[in-house]
Amino acid sequence: MFRSWARTTFESLADPHFRILWIGTSLSFLAFSMSMIAQSVVAYEITGRNGDVGIVALGQGIAMLFISPFGGVVADRVPKRRLLLVGQALVAANFGLVGALILGDQISILILVISTFVMGVIFAFIAPARTAWLGELLEGPRLANGVALQQVAMTATRILGPFLAGALVAIPVTGSGGTYLVMGGLIAVVVVTLARLPASRVMARGRASAISDLRMGLRHVIGQPRLALLVAAFIGVVTAGYCYSVVLPGFLSNELGRDSGDMAWLLGVAGFAGLVATVAATSLASGKHAWRLQTAGAALFGVSLVLMSFAGNFVQVLGLMLVLGAGSSVFQMLNNALVMKWSDPAYYGRVMALVMMAWGFNGIAGLPFGFLADATDERVAILVMGVIVLAVTAGTEFASRLLGSEERPALPALEAVDAAPGGGS
Repeated sequence: MFRSWARTTFESLADPHFRILWIGTSLSFLAFSMSMIAQSVVAYEITGRNGDVGIVALGQGIAMLFISPFGGVVADRVPKRRLLLVGQALVAANFGLVGALILGDQISILILVISTFVMGVIFAFIAPARTAWLGELLEGPRLANGVALQQVAMTATRILGPFLAGALVAIPVTGSGGTYLVMGGLIAVVVVTLARLPASRVMARGRASAISDLRMGLRHVIGQPRLALLVAAFIGVVTAGYCYSVVLPGFLSNELGRDSGDMAWLLGVAGFAGLVATVAATSLASGKHAWRLQTAGAALFGVSLVLMSFAGNFVQVLGLMLVLGAGSSVFQMLNNALVMKWSDPAYYGRVMALVMMAWGFNGIAGLPFGFLADATDERVAILVMGVIVLAVTAGTEFASRLLGSEERPALPALEAVDAAPGGGS
């Protein structure tokens, strides 16, 4: 029985090219999860204000919100391997530069904002390209499994990343500057792994303008109400729910009397629970219960945030982070798998770019949530986040019932897409 479960859960790793991409993706996720701790701690230590932590996140949010749609167009037009190689190299340089400025005592909130803005621009291109590349490497049930395993990698790094970043920041010989240099080194390894992959295809090219391609992608989503609902649900849940990381440093310090660095423990616990939950649910990503499970995950996420706003001590918050990690990770994994299932391969980049806009909205929402926490307290901000997540989840479930069947219909013929079987590196 265990062998059968393992074979089903990890079946897409049998593909050698996907396995290389998955390893590189895992290292990239590890560096990004470390950066969330590093930038939050550095920003809070500079000024001691939640609002400034939100301002730092705002840079990345603005970039992703406005550039992600065009990043998806580019991902469908140019070789994804080349796009990822260039993008990851720039990420490594960005981390290295910030680390050097911290070590030279030249860092400021403005520099952190510029850094996160640059990261947002890069991420707007490489995130949809990475997920769209899965559609080239895997087909059928293996595609949903590959998307799920990508989420497993993300969740696993949410365990190691916070602890690794927290430990490196706490060690005098490395500190926050050394932590950024380590993150840059990890991304450099990612570039090496990507270089081992074969050339990728170009799904759409040439004749239509970028704006036309973008409009076609939007029509593709809007033309399928259930796909549009999936994208809208992801944007709503991520925009509000994932802002909890913005107020966690202040919540720990002001409400629980803990050091802001203990944020690493909370995110590590959430990551562990998310890893267990996503591995358990990976084999269900292409099954008939995937939609209901993603709804249940979002509901658990919202409930845990609401309860956290009333938590009286650190131990209670740790317990709630277990629920939060499991619910949020299952929702994200299954939502992304369902989005890929309902999308046509020629539109993978553009559809995933719309999904990734959620992180842009999230980065922008971090600022008002930070200001709300400063004006009232962190508990109120977390409560509002949870209520919004539950409202989005309830609205999504209601709309889903109105739409009826959860089976994907035959997709219409592609329009104005000049498919190319080859197309560079």
